[in-house]
Amino acid sequence: MLNFFKFLLLIALTCFAANAEVIRLASSNYYPHYGEQLAQQGATIEIIRQAFALQGVQLEIEFLPFARALYETQQGHYAGLVAAWYSDRRTAHFYYSQPLYANQIVFFKRKADTIRYRNYHELSSQHRRLGIVQGYEQPAGLLESGVKTISVATDEQALAMLALQRVDLVPVDLMTALYLLEHKLPQHQQQLDWLTPELEQRPMYLVLSKEDPANLQRVARFNLGLQQLKASGQYQQIIDSLLPAI
Repeated sequence: MLNFFKFLLLIALTCFAANAEVIRLASSNYYPHYGEQLAQQGATIEIIRQAFALQGVQLEIEFLPFARALYETQQGHYAGLVAAWYSDRRTAHFYYSQPLYANQIVFFKRKADTIRYRNYHELSSQHRRLGIVQGYEQPAGLLESGVKTISVATDEQALAMLALQRVDLVPVDLMTALYLLEHKLPQHQQQLDWLTPELEQRPMYLVLSKEDPANLQRVARFNLGLQQLKASGQYQQIIDSLLPAI
């Protein structure tokens, strides 16, 4: 009799999986928050996956450089982008979810350099060069200050350029920079540190393309699933288990 009930449960689970809605999301690698080499593809993706699962939605994830992932999603080639920061101009193309959690954005520099400034315009007058990732939103007023910027595809490339003295500062999530220096750029780990105070706390969001009208309902379902995930305690368990402590 027990085996019979197990058989019925298996059938029920199989039917659920077969009937579940499947959506494709584009993602970049943003270690240690999300990435193809991380357990469960990282805390950010696991939060999105489990919140959607509570609403009967399954995910397929495809990894691309951030600028391309953003563009392809904007064009409607993917249902959504795993995570993006808010900007007013992006709301023309995307539905934003409730916040997932926030990144702590700081300036990384070389340890040997003394850099002081009161505002971004002083960085421009000091002829500082910033390494920025193409497609990323930057702190308000930074680009408008006229400071020289050099665009790269990834945070890893920006930090490597900083160590090699090709740029002077890199605005970057603190957790991301520490992870990359430990795991991807150990040869530069002792050369770099960061300025305090932080530039800002910047929330990440799931964004869904407005090219698909069904995404308006999907983002509402995701928000409900996210609330359920937090209420159950599973959200905090994901954060604690998949994100490193600073």
